[in-house]
Amino acid sequence: MQLPCIAPPCLAALALASLLAAPAPAQVWVNAGQDTMLPAGHSMMRLAGSAGGFSPLDFWVADGDGLTENRLLKWNDVTGLTVVGPLQTAAGRVYGWPSDFERVRGTVYGIETFDKKLYTLDGNTAICTDVGPALSSYTRLFGLAYDFGNDHLYAVDNKTRKIIKIDRTTAVSSVVMTLPSNFSDVRGLAYRVGDGKLYFCDDATETLQRINLATLAIEHVMDFNDGPNAKVDEIEFYEGQLFCCYRSYDSLTDIWSAQLARLDVEDEIAIPYGPLITDVSAHSLVIFSVPEHARWVQVSGPATAQILQQNQLDSPVTFPAPGQYVFELRAELFRNVVTADQVTIRVQPKRPPNSAGGPGGNGPAPVH
Repeated sequence: MQLPCIAPPCLAALALASLLAAPAPAQVWVNAGQDTMLPAGHSMMRLAGSAGGFSPLDFWVADGDGLTENRLLKWNDVTGLTVVGPLQTAAGRVYGWPSDFERVRGTVYGIETFDKKLYTLDGNTAICTDVGPALSSYTRLFGLAYDFGNDHLYAVDNKTRKIIKIDRTTAVSSVVMTLPSNFSDVRGLAYRVGDGKLYFCDDATETLQRINLATLAIEHVMDFNDGPNAKVDEIEFYEGQLFCCYRSYDSLTDIWSAQLARLDVEDEIAIPYGPLITDVSAHSLVIFSVPEHARWVQVSGPATAQILQQNQLDSPVTFPAPGQYVFELRAELFRNVVTADQVTIRVQPKRPPNSAGGPGGNGPAPVH
C-alpha cells in the first residue's frame, strides 16, 4: 500500500495561535428537500439536500519540533491548532518524549519514553500526573492500547520488542510476549474491539500486523511501502476504523510533518484527514471526534435510478422508468447512520401521441 504523499512543509502555513472559526454546531441534521412530480416525459432532475451540525475533526498529537518541542498539539476544525505546554509534572519536570496517548473511560493516559512513566494528562494545562513508579525494567516504551472489556492497557518496549500489559491504577506490568526479531521498530499499538486483536505498526518491515491475544499468533494485515522518509508513527481505532499519525521528512529543510490518515485495510489505501501539521514529530495520537458525511441512497422505486454524485448534497439523478421513487439523504459516520430524511419523486410516463394528427401525432400533416 502506498501511503499519501505529503507535500513539503510550508512554515508560514502553521500558526501557533488558535485559528478562529464559526461556533460549533449543536446537532447533526439533514433535509432531503421537497417531494416533487416531474413533468411528463422528463427523466432527469437534481436531488438538492442540505445538512449541518457535523462533528469537527478533533484530535491530539504531541512532541513537536522547534517552537512546539515537548508540547501538546490539539487540532479542532472549529478552533484550529492549539499548542499547550510543555508536557510536565506539577513539579516542573518536562516529559520530553510522549510516545502515545490513550483515552480510557474519559481519562487520557500517556506513556513517557525517557522516564518510563505511565501518567494521566490534563489537556488544558499539559500537566502529567504519574501513575505508580517508573517501569524501570524496560528500555524504550512506545505505544498504548486499551481493551475496554477486560480493562487491559498495553504498551510495547521498542528496543526489546516486548508487548507488555500495565495496570492503569498501579503501573504494575507483566510481559505478554516478545515479538520476532524482524519487528525491530514497533511504533504504535491499537486494540480492536471487533475481533479482540492487538494491532501494531512496525517501521522496520513497513507493515501492519495483529496479534491474536488468545494464541499469541501474529497475522500480517497490510504493507505500508512508505519509504525511508516516512513513518506510520501511531495507530488508533475510532468507531471501528483504523487511523494513524503519518509523518514525513523533508531532507531539504530537515523538518518532519504529520497528518492524520485513515487506513483502509481492505483496499490497502490511506485516506488523509485534516491538516498537514509542520515541524512536528507527533509520536502520540488520541482522537475525540471525526466528521460525519452526507450520502444519498435510493430506498424504493420501480427501477434503479442513477445518482451521479452520491456523496454530494446536490446531485443529478436519472430515472430509467416512470413511477414513484423514494430517496434518503443520510448523515453517516463510517456507514453508521446518524440521522436521515427522505424525499419522494414521481416520474410521469410520456404522453401518448396525438392520434388526430398535427405536431406530435401519427395522422397526416395538416394541409395548407
